[in-house]
Amino acid sequence: MAGIRAGVFFGGPSAEHEVSIRSADCVTEALQAAGCELLLIHMRRDGTWALARPRGAAEGAGAATRLAQQPQALPLDEALRFVRAEIEVAFPIVHGTLGEDGSLQGFLRVLGIPWAGPGVLASALAMDKGRAKSVLAATTSLKMPLGAVVRATEPPAERAAALAKARALVFPVIVKPVDAGSSVGLSRVAGPEGLEDALALAFAVEGVTGVLVEEVVAGDEVTCAVFGNPEHGVEALPPVLIRPRDGRMFDYEAKYTAGLTDEICPAPLPAPQLERIRAAATTAYVALGCRGFARVDFIMRDGVPWFLELNSLPGVTRESLLPKAAIAAGWTLPDFFHRLVELALEGENGRARAAVAK
Repeated sequence: MAGIRAGVFFGGPSAEHEVSIRSADCVTEALQAAGCELLLIHMRRDGTWALARPRGAAEGAGAATRLAQQPQALPLDEALRFVRAEIEVAFPIVHGTLGEDGSLQGFLRVLGIPWAGPGVLASALAMDKGRAKSVLAATTSLKMPLGAVVRATEPPAERAAALAKARALVFPVIVKPVDAGSSVGLSRVAGPEGLEDALALAFAVEGVTGVLVEEVVAGDEVTCAVFGNPEHGVEALPPVLIRPRDGRMFDYEAKYTAGLTDEICPAPLPAPQLERIRAAATTAYVALGCRGFARVDFIMRDGVPWFLELNSLPGVTRESLLPKAAIAAGWTLPDFFHRLVELALEGENGRARAAVAK
């Protein structure tokens, strides 16, 4: 596998564009250390793509950030011809709209390029928190907070019914976009009078199609990454305990600003609770049809994990939770990300190139 030609896709049109660049820097450095030959693909907000091929450790460190700052870009058709000829596998790390919702995965499938991470359906389901919860409620026994989803395109009667259901929840509630990540547009609302402003804030996030209003479950927040392909077995990494400082929420700033949140891995919880978290994360991962890798978030209430959401392309910056868990499990980041590339060539995603080649 050393020397495999991998394409790292990053950027995209969502509010998580800058986080994606930082994730790509981390992935690039790790895969280069693992011996992969890399092509970086920056998907710019204007629809053009910029490409770079870092060579050697000196060029690899910070290569995604440098590419994002360069003015040169290619029209999509020209960039695609080069990408199809030059890479064997894709590592998409485009968070949010187009990258995490199944769109990029479907595009790669059409091109015949295997990719790391969940497939088209699993990505689309996981991106929509409301629909993911509906699937899990129907197929598993996972506990979940009560909630309501207000959709942007609902007929007036259905929208009014969803709003009424949201107002009937026990406050305080969490209000967040149903199909965005990194806690962008997140609010904690103390009473029904603050609901409209919180909905407006969430709907203002670019690309959002709906807003989830969810009862607050008291307890510690934990997250658990899972990797592997179901047909060959999956593994849950050590859970991480998340404790924002000064009573703040685990919002965008708390996630990506050093020193604002204590992230303890392995989580200092009793062994039976850790096993429940791992089991619940694995259950959600398999039930939503994930493969490759994902991260599942929970609230611990009375020793029981309550499902919040599954992140099909979680952040992998140096401050992010998945890299912390991989290191705690005994992996080096080069070995771990190289393993994710190997998983991309197995099963459903790996068959993409063969299907197009026929």
